[in-house]
Amino acid sequence: MTIYEEVYSYLENNPKFRERKYRGHLLCNLALRATGLGNKYSRGEKLTIQEMCDFAVKFDSYRHAWGDVTREVPSLRGTDYDEGERLAQEKQVGLGYTPGYTRDITSLKKL
Repeated sequence: MTIYEEVYSYLENNPKFRERKYRGHLLCNLALRATGLGNKYSRGEKLTIQEMCDFAVKFDSYRHAWGDVTREVPSLRGTDYDEGERLAQEKQVGLGYTPGYTRDITSLKKL
């Protein structure tokens, strides 16, 4: 089963994970299981840098798959799907950034 198919199946069977606020929980659990680190993490054992790197790569793959599935299959989108840009801007402000700062950087590079 591909990562895309795995995420598709989870979203189909667990509507809760279609919402952005629960996306991270699903992606973490899938990445921990895929990397074989779930048991080690649950026992409270320290992870090596390499294990954390492997987890990060796998998490990012699942994050991309979640985005692909929700973009391509409207029935598997959460109620907050259309609010994605607004939610991202709120997060940027909360982190001290100005929404749209990447457009400003792109414009400056063209000068």
